[in-house]
Amino acid sequence: MVMRLPKASDIARIVGGRLVGDGEFVPKGIAESDRAGAEELTVWDGRSPIAEEVGVVIGVDAPPSKYRALILVDDYRMALAKLLEHFAPPHPFRGVSPAAFVEEGAHVHPEAHIGPFAYVSRGAKVGRGAVIYPFAYVGPDAEIGEGTVLYPFAYVGWGVKVGKRCLIHPGAVIGAEGFGFVPTSEGWLRIPQVGRVVLGDGVRLGANSAVDRATFSETVVGEGSKIDNLVQIGHNVRVGEHTVIAALSGLAGGARIGSWVVFGGQVGVADHVEVGDRVMAAAGSGISGNIPPGKVVAGKIPARDRTKFNRSAALFYKLPEIYSKLLRIARSLERDEP
Repeated sequence: MVMRLPKASDIARIVGGRLVGDGEFVPKGIAESDRAGAEELTVWDGRSPIAEEVGVVIGVDAPPSKYRALILVDDYRMALAKLLEHFAPPHPFRGVSPAAFVEEGAHVHPEAHIGPFAYVSRGAKVGRGAVIYPFAYVGPDAEIGEGTVLYPFAYVGWGVKVGKRCLIHPGAVIGAEGFGFVPTSEGWLRIPQVGRVVLGDGVRLGANSAVDRATFSETVVGEGSKIDNLVQIGHNVRVGEHTVIAALSGLAGGARIGSWVVFGGQVGVADHVEVGDRVMAAAGSGISGNIPPGKVVAGKIPARDRTKFNRSAALFYKLPEIYSKLLRIARSLERDEP
C-alpha cells in the first residue's frame, strides 16, 4: 500500500505506542508482515510469519526479525485502525457539485459535500460534513446525519433517518418496500409499507445490503452496529446497538436482535424471533426460535418433510439420554457374560 508516512516517533504518537529504536526513521510504505521490506512498516499480530528485516514494526511483542524501530502497543488491531484512519485518503470532492441535482426545499448544510449526479430530494436534510458520492439517492424528507458517507448508488428512501458518522456502501438500499402480502383467491394482495427506517449513529451498512421500511412504525438498526455486504434486514426488524452481522445473513420481518450480538455469515433468523444480547451464532446457523442472552449457537438442517423433520428433531435432543441408556445396557450385558 502506498502512502506518505511520517517518522517512527510520530507514528508511535498516532497509535499510542511505546517507541524502541530509531525514532527518526521514515518508512516508505506499509505492507503485510511476511512481505514487508527493510524500508516499510508492518503491523504484526505476534503469530503470523514476518520478514527477516523490516523497517518499522507495530506489535504487542518484539518480533524475531531485525527492525529499525519497534512500536509496542496493547492491541495491534486498535493500532492498525488508528494508523489507517489517520492516513486514509480524503474524499475526492468538496462542496456541492454543479452536476449534482438538489431539489428546491432540500436542506443541505454549507459544509456538506455532494458529488456529481447525486440526487437530493425535496424536504431531505443533509448534515454538516456529510458526503454523498455520485449517483447516490436521498429521498423526500430523508435525513443524513453529520459526517455520514453515502457511496455511489446508495439509496436512501423517503422518510428514512440515517444517523451521524454512518458509512453506507455502494448499492446499499435503505427503505425499500417491506415484503408483505396477503394470500387471496386471486393471488397475493400487496400490503403497502408506510413506515420508515432509522439507522443509529456509527452504523456501517455493506455493499448491496438492504434494510426494508416498516409496514408502519420503524425498522431500526441500533447505534454502532456493523452490517456486512449482501445482508437482508426485513420490515419491522429491530437490531440493537453494536451488533455485527456477516455477509449473506437474513433477518425476517419482525425479528428482534439484541445488542452486542455477533452473527457469522449466512445466518438466517425467522420472523418475530427474539435473540438476546451478546448471543453468538456460527456461520450458517438457522435460528427459528427465541434465544436467551449470552448463548452461543450453531447448526442448520436441510429442509425435508415437515412431519419427519419434527419427529427427528424431537429425537435429536433426546440423543444424550438415549446414549446414556444404551451405554448402561451395554455395560450390563458385559457383566452378565460368562
